[in-house]
Amino acid sequence: MKKRVIEKIYKAVGGPSVAKMGGDGYKAGPTDAGKYVIAYCGRHSSRLYADWSKIRWGSSIKEENGKIFVYHNNRWQHLSKLTTLGREDILDYHEELYGTRIIPKKWVFNDFGHQTCYFFKDLNKNRRLDKNKGEKIHSEFIHPTPNNEASSARGLPVILTESHGCIHVKPKDIDEMSKKGYLKAGNIIIIHKYNEIAPIQPIGQGNPPYQVHFYPNSQRLVIYGVKK
Repeated sequence: MKKRVIEKIYKAVGGPSVAKMGGDGYKAGPTDAGKYVIAYCGRHSSRLYADWSKIRWGSSIKEENGKIFVYHNNRWQHLSKLTTLGREDILDYHEELYGTRIIPKKWVFNDFGHQTCYFFKDLNKNRRLDKNKGEKIHSEFIHPTPNNEASSARGLPVILTESHGCIHVKPKDIDEMSKKGYLKAGNIIIIHKYNEIAPIQPIGQGNPPYQVHFYPNSQRLVIYGVKK
């Protein structure tokens, strides 16, 4: 008989237990409890957070005659065509994050970090995202933040902060989870209620298929594998 064991536990932080207005003017609330399926992971482009997050992490940047251009959607575009940001905004934010007042060669400002993982409600239980059957990507994701990315790149402690409802994880952790297949498309992710406490046992060597369990009150992302 197959038994599930805890393969790995990661630090992760979700939204506040009670809805409130965030300091950036966007509403922050509890991470939605429920059972979901991982759709895919990639680099995020946001219409809601259009200033810093419309441009995908790692997009090339160049400056010509004092004007900033970004390689977005397979072509070079003037920064002003994509966002309300200007040259000074980029200089200020890069200095805040990395300590140097420069125009970087790559976009390192996206609020959803270098990798974002998406999940959905699997209405027909086939573990595939069927948009023609009414299934859609959930509005909360798993991702690091620009501050986390900068701290990691500079060798500083990575401190996870409360989200608007997404699941914040460390940059190196999301890479490891992807590499090990924990965030593979089709895997189940269960977001627990705030009154549920993350388990610490049984620890063991697990095998696929993996399950991801997020306990927002415990700030833990628990990976389960199958023990034969």
